[in-house]
Amino acid sequence: MKLSLLFSLFILVSITSFAQEVIPFTLKNDNRIYLNGVINQSDTLDLVFDLGANITVINKTRMKKNNVNITFDSLVSNSGTNGLSEEEKSFSNQVILGNRKYSNIDILGISYPENDILDGIIGWNFFKDKIVHINYESKKLLVYENDIEIPIRYSKRKLKFINNLPFTEIIIFKGEKKVKTWAMLDTGWNAELLVYYPSVIKNNLLNQYHVIGESTTSGTDGSISKSDWVKLPKTNLGGFEIYNMPAYLTKTKFDSHIPALLGGNVLKRFHIILDFEKNLVYFKPNNNFNSKF
Repeated sequence: MKLSLLFSLFILVSITSFAQEVIPFTLKNDNRIYLNGVINQSDTLDLVFDLGANITVINKTRMKKNNVNITFDSLVSNSGTNGLSEEEKSFSNQVILGNRKYSNIDILGISYPENDILDGIIGWNFFKDKIVHINYESKKLLVYENDIEIPIRYSKRKLKFINNLPFTEIIIFKGEKKVKTWAMLDTGWNAELLVYYPSVIKNNLLNQYHVIGESTTSGTDGSISKSDWVKLPKTNLGGFEIYNMPAYLTKTKFDSHIPALLGGNVLKRFHIILDFEKNLVYFKPNNNFNSKF
């Protein structure tokens, strides 16, 4: 056991030493990854690293409180999981993460509810030409400029981009039958799995599992969507089986280009390495893997 621990520590030290940047993060009760950052000489901000976003975002509700000085240059249409909205956009800003300054960063301004504690969002494309290792155990984001040797026991899977957002394949078991669907890696979402209506209907998932509740969500366009909250006996992510995982199966009819979402309460159970240039993602269970949902 001692030898195994020393070997694991050696691997961690080895891959960390090659990182361009090591950015500590906090994993809060909402299962979101919070990075300390500064935008245009603001106060220190809590910025969520959100793989389900493809742009940097500032929470306009908290700008004054955090002394954030941003000039918005234009209005743009923003597509989110709850519909379309028109938001302000700012060009050529400076963002500091860890010990590094990033210049010429575009920032979208969105007014989140007063009770949302995030100050802003760092989208996946902030590191689009890099390799990013999310280490949920050490609470560090490791960023690499060049190829790295992937440590042993990591499982390699394809990273597919749909509407410029990263998806990986998840297998849902329906009895002995395997149902495969693409699920967005959404580190900005608190829950486990959400399967949208087209995928639910295509794979005949309704009335197949024990229903433990019902959820209702409202879109920015005023639409109402209902989902069955169920417990899936078995799923498979990255070649690793997960048992008794809660999931939301949308039963309100509407079109969606998103097949499914994987949230932070699942992703935090893995070490995850994302190679955005090669469209690859690597998974390895961590110490949280067998914790109860």
